[in-house]
Amino acid sequence: MAMYQTEAVVLGARNWGDADKMMTLFTKERGLVKAAAFGCRRPRSPLAGGMQMFSYLDVQLSEGKRVDTVRQCLLNQHYKKLSEDLTAMAYGSFVAEFLREFLPEGQPEPRMFAQLLLILAAFEQRNPRVTALAAVYQLMEFTGLQLHYEHCVHCGKKIAGDAFFAASEGGALCGECRTPSAKPFPAALRHFIIGLRDFDWQQGRIQISSTQLMAAEQLLLTYLQELMGRPLKSLAFIQQLSMT
Repeated sequence: MAMYQTEAVVLGARNWGDADKMMTLFTKERGLVKAAAFGCRRPRSPLAGGMQMFSYLDVQLSEGKRVDTVRQCLLNQHYKKLSEDLTAMAYGSFVAEFLREFLPEGQPEPRMFAQLLLILAAFEQRNPRVTALAAVYQLMEFTGLQLHYEHCVHCGKKIAGDAFFAASEGGALCGECRTPSAKPFPAALRHFIIGLRDFDWQQGRIQISSTQLMAAEQLLLTYLQELMGRPLKSLAFIQQLSMT
């Protein structure tokens, strides 16, 4: 079996058998990879420390017919808040589920991988709700699912001021191209979403309006539910925390 070495972030881990886990890894060189980590649930396993959600690893894998196998791993970064703070964990799970659902397996996305590392670091310092929202708007740009906000998706006219929005059409519509199902898309909301999409995690600050935050969340969640035919499972975790 061919062996390969890569950087990876753990996006999913579920128990499998008595001592194993089935892992979902987002790797720098091979994109999304499913891999078995045999024996990693045993306390003395050399894999035990690395096979945890959101771990950033150097990992050695062997190729398999159905799934690959984790052979060795070295922990590059442990994100404390994402493993210990329930709110950060919940919103981080939302980002991870988005990637698991919408990334094809085996397709390298090195720029997306680099962006994800910035996002995971941001969870350690920033508001997790805002971080998760900005993260998914940014990561959508790498998936082919991105929405368009600056120009009318029908005629290409540059949008200035208030407009309309239809997820089924791919984004913003001008007044002349408005469809019956299109919703009002105020300029303030449009600029807020563009700010989230283009936000620089290393330098910038986000000016937050609770009204715009809720509206941008609703727009995103409605779009993702339309694509999937169901809500993301991680939303139940977030809602449960908001009730406690």
